[in-house]
Amino acid sequence: MRQEKVDIRGRNGHPIAGTLIRQDGPASRLAVFFPGLTYRTTMPVLYYPRQLLLARGYDVLSVDYTYDRIPEFMVLDEEEKVAWIGADAREAMSVALALGDYGHFTLVGKSLGTAAMAAVAPDEPRLASADLIWLTPGFKTRGVLEGMARSPQRSIVVLGTADPHYEESYIAAARTRGSTVVLMPNLDHGLESPGDLAGSLMAMREIIEHLSTWLDAPR
Repeated sequence: MRQEKVDIRGRNGHPIAGTLIRQDGPASRLAVFFPGLTYRTTMPVLYYPRQLLLARGYDVLSVDYTYDRIPEFMVLDEEEKVAWIGADAREAMSVALALGDYGHFTLVGKSLGTAAMAAVAPDEPRLASADLIWLTPGFKTRGVLEGMARSPQRSIVVLGTADPHYEESYIAAARTRGSTVVLMPNLDHGLESPGDLAGSLMAMREIIEHLSTWLDAPR
């Protein structure tokens, strides 16, 4: 596989690091990863799904924004932060869509990254048949529930029952929209069981098995 840097210019000209991993041969599918506020794409909840998609023959673009290191972002209120994230997500997708002649797209978001997904998935025609993977979605973040509700694409939601964003009403709404929901008992917002390393590793294996089965399911 080949790795290359992709330049993305976000709001107010802030550079966003992009890392593209290409297959050795031509790929027809591209996965785009949106991380959390402080949860990078190299961390387990995003690293292992990335490895899964690479093994399935996808090219993978990691959108490595670091909002926690931008002082002017951190002082904004939630509405302004979400607007900034949305603008950056749309620019990142514009760059992603120009990377090659891909026939299929998969978006993967973790926490704050699901706000990015919610900003781009409903309104970009070229994502109409995309697969959407919502990892620990920020249900309580402005715009996420609304964006998910407006996204008719095939979706899977993965969430721990000890996550502060977990509420039965949100899960019921996701299921009503036809999303596949994977609830992981007692896992926190990092999809880990605090103090139980072996349990956390077993849970990650189970999550990857769920994602693998979902990816293989008939469209």
